[in-house]
Parts: sequence; structure tokens; C-alpha cells
Amino acid sequence: MSSSYFLESLLKVSEKAANIARVCRQNQHLFKLLVQEKKNEEKNPRFFQDFKTLADVLIQETVKHDIGNQFSDIAGHIYGEETNSFTNTLGDTITVEVQKDQDSTAALLSKVLDGDTIAANLLASEVHRDMVLAEVDTGSVPLPLNLELPLKSMAMWVDPIDSTAEYISGEEIRSPVADIFQSGLRCVTVLIGVFDRNTGTPVIGVINQPFYRQDTNMWHGRCLWGVSYNGVNYCSLVPDQCDDIKKVVVLSRFENSALVSSLNCAGYSLVEAAGAGYKLLCVADGCADAFVLLKSSTYFWDTCGPHALLRSMGGAILDCKSINCMEGNKLNKEISYTCGDQKDTSLGMSAFSNKGGFVASRDKQTLDKLVTLITGLE
Repeated sequence: MSSSYFLESLLKVSEKAANIARVCRQNQHLFKLLVQEKKNEEKNPRFFQDFKTLADVLIQETVKHDIGNQFSDIAGHIYGEETNSFTNTLGDTITVEVQKDQDSTAALLSKVLDGDTIAANLLASEVHRDMVLAEVDTGSVPLPLNLELPLKSMAMWVDPIDSTAEYISGEEIRSPVADIFQSGLRCVTVLIGVFDRNTGTPVIGVINQPFYRQDTNMWHGRCLWGVSYNGVNYCSLVPDQCDDIKKVVVLSRFENSALVSSLNCAGYSLVEAAGAGYKLLCVADGCADAFVLLKSSTYFWDTCGPHALLRSMGGAILDCKSINCMEGNKLNKEISYTCGDQKDTSLGMSAFSNKGGFVASRDKQTLDKLVTLITGLE
């Protein structure tokens, strides 16, 4: 199969993931399960974990299943944040995996959900739904027809539901500074990133925003994508959509006070927003010029997909460790996604952390200016 079909498959499975996320919010039966896990005092102490985690894992396993079955060269190198083992109230440990057909998947999910066949069947029907590209809002830019990638040397990071707190609460706050939502469902993203295992360089990025617009109580999403490989770039965003420099920087909450002061003194407007994926989407989309983070609070699954998208636009995500360890004319380094064996759980989550933070922009001049500002900050 061609790499162009691989990109199409990534877009379709991201939309399937978005559908699962939406149905958990919009179907009354599933929404009750989602919300009842919000408060600790309401939790059944023997409940399997929480329904949000099951939604996360089910999306992750759906991506693995759909892509792995179609593209055997990458099947053993699809990584995600979540473990897929659950324990139900009977003490049974169950491995959540997509089964050969809808009924079998529903039967497995019913075991995890302590016999809730309604929820199990609703979820299984979305997992086994056949997607067509026309269902995915990818914008006006056509997919490349001549894309060729060596999938045997590629791997993937998946973040099934980024910004899970916003996914559950849904409380929306819009920034007065820019067209950016500080909280709410619009901050939720599905992130898929493909990288070169030999170099750690991100190659394909997909950001699916399941809750982009709403009409008559129904949510609709959109999907951004980018490809950057061997000096050739393709991107779903039209350049004039996001070329203006607005002097807006998005930050995480409770960011380093020295960073905030430095950016303010340089004339930047600062906006705090939820979700690493959403903040990087705002940068790619032109709502913000950059996202700066000086904490080790994000991971490869948060940044790999957005990083590839920014690279396809001429931008980058720079590793703050390299910025603060520059010697002479040493170049700032981009985040690299190669870290031993990603299947080795003994490495722990810290092995996949973006240690020391990063600075991200779609514009190299903006990156250069921000590097100067943050050099030496800790």
C-alpha cells in the first residue's frame, strides 16, 4: 500500500477516535458513566478504574488495531500513553483489545463494564464502524498523491484524548486576547504522530479536534495534518491562514514567573489554555505565535503529532535543554522521539518526558527571538 493511503488511514482512524470521544459525551447513557467518575466520593471503590480511562484505552487500541491490520510494517511500533489492562469488580484482569467483529468486542467490553451491555454495544459499534475520508473535515488542501515513506523504519505515538479534565468538565472559557479557548471541550484533541525510529524526527502529524463547532446540540470536529520528510512538506493549512505575527504566546497554567515577566517585557500578550495538544494546535492555526513551556509536564505522545505538523509549515519544537546548554555556535535541537524500546514499561513515563520543556512555533524568526528571551531561565 502507498504512503498516501497510509496518511488517509491515519485521518480516518483519527475521526473514528473523535467519534468515540463525541459519543461518550453526547449519548446520555455513556455520559452518565463519564460524569459519575468525576468526583472521588461518588466512585465505587471496587469499580474497574474509571470510564474516562476506558474511553482513552479504547481509542488507543482502535488506532493500533486499524493501522496495524492495514500496515504490518508499523504494527509493532504503535505506542500510547495508556495500559490496556483493567480489573473488574470480580477481580478479573481483562486486556482491552479490539476483537475480530463487533459482537466479540462488545462481549469483551461488557466484562470490563460489569455487564453493562448497553454501553458495551454503543462503544463496539463505533469501534467497528467503517469510515470514509469524506466524513473527515480536513480542509480544502488535497492529500498528496505521490507520498512515499519507508514505513519499516517508522513508529507512532498516540494520545487518545488529550486534555481529559476538559473532556469531563466541559466548562468553556474564551480568552479576550485572541481566538483561543482557555478551557472547555474545544481544548480536547486526538493526537497521532509518526516518527523515524532511526533519527527520532517527526514525519507525519494529525491533530483531530472532536469538539470544534456545535449546532443543535451536536458537536462536529475538524482534522489538521502535516507531512515533513526529506525536505518535502505537505500541510492541510493554507499559508495565508496563519502567517500573521500576533505577538501572542500560549502558556500552561502556573508557568514560571520569570518567563512570564520576560515575555511581558518583550511585548507579548499571554494566554493560559488547557491541553498541550490544543495549545500547539493554536500555534499551527495562527491563533498564537508560540507555545513556551519550561516544565517537564508533557510527553512524546503530546508533542510528536503537532511537532510534525509545525515542521511541515516551516516551524519546529525546540528542546529547552539544548537552549540552556548551548556552547558557542551549537544549534538548538528539536525534540527527538527515539528513546530506547518504547515497549519497555520498566523505563517509566519519565523516559518519554519532554524534560525541561520546549518552545514551539510555526515561524523560525519567532523561535529565534524566544530562544534569546528564555536562555538562562529555569
